[in-house]
Parts: sequence; structure tokens; C-alpha cells
Amino acid sequence: MPASNLGWSRTRAGLALLALATLALADSGCASLVGRRWGEQVSVTEIVMLSKHGVAPEKIIGKIQRGGTIYHLSDAQYADLRKQGVTPAVISYMQRVHEQAVKEFPKLAADEDLNCWNLGFDGFWYAGGPFGLHPDC
Repeated sequence: MPASNLGWSRTRAGLALLALATLALADSGCASLVGRRWGEQVSVTEIVMLSKHGVAPEKIIGKIQRGGTIYHLSDAQYADLRKQGVTPAVISYMQRVHEQAVKEFPKLAADEDLNCWNLGFDGFWYAGGPFGLHPDC
């Protein structure tokens, strides 16, 4: 192999190794259900619409995961979602995300004034999403 091609091969190999290391580091932060800072927040209204249109629960859950959305809903609101066609699997996932968020960030549970939560256009309370949690939470 000519010397000029050898240098190029080493550069490409180095770049490939750097890309793999970057992916490994990025993937290691995905073990948590909350606190990620990528994807779009998924509203409750969107979850209901997707459910009514027959989108598979796994796809809805994947969309919620990518969005890093945390939901602050009452038992009555979850029951209403079920009546509107949201599957138990999706509802269970939404509840687990909230439970894990409260464990990781106890201030969320003690936040009576909802300072760590954002009121969505649809009247539901959210945290997380593309910008993560507020630093004080």
C-alpha cells in the first residue's frame, strides 16, 4: 500500500474509533428513563390521538422515551386516558416514568406549587422533555 494511502487509512480508522467511543458514551446516558435532553416532548393529547389511530403501544412508548417526557397526572386522569383508548401498557409506562423521576429528583414529589412542572397547552403538567428538568429540581 502506498505511504499516502496508509496515512489516510489510519485517519479513517481513528475517526471510526472516535465515532464508536462517542456513541458508547452517548448510549451510557440512556439507561435512565428521565433527564435526557433530546427528542420532542409528547403531550397527553398526542398520546390519545396516536392510541385512537391504532398506533402500537410499543411505538408510543418509544416516542415518549425519545422525548424524555415526565407526566404529572392524577389517578382520575389516567382512568380517563384508559377510557379514551390509551392502552394499559402505555399508561403503566407513563406512571413508571413519573415514579422513577420522583426517586431520582425528590423535589418533584414535594413540589406543591408545581414550580418544576410546565403546564401544557392541553391542561396537563409535564417535566423533562428536550430541555431536561429545571436545574433547581
